[in-house]
Amino acid sequence: MNSQTARSLLLEDANDLINGDRQAEYGTPQENFGRIADRWTQYLGVTIEPYDVAIMMMDLKLARLCNDVKRDSLVDIAGYAALAAELKERPE
Repeated sequence: MNSQTARSLLLEDANDLINGDRQAEYGTPQENFGRIADRWTQYLGVTIEPYDVAIMMMDLKLARLCNDVKRDSLVDIAGYAALAAELKERPE
């Protein structure tokens, strides 16, 4: 019998997302979030770092949760939090 809790399953799903096909499709978090940061920097006229992208993506998901709580938003927040930790630790 599988005794995994909802929290463990959510974290496993987030882990699968950030370490699975998405990296093959979009590049490493440093590369992908770096490209996003460059575009947002150009658009906003203020410097955005890859770490900031992860934080702002979590904020987007939090805003969506105000309307309706969906598990996939919670999974994404966990994934973005893990990526933010990695980007803060190893920005390049």
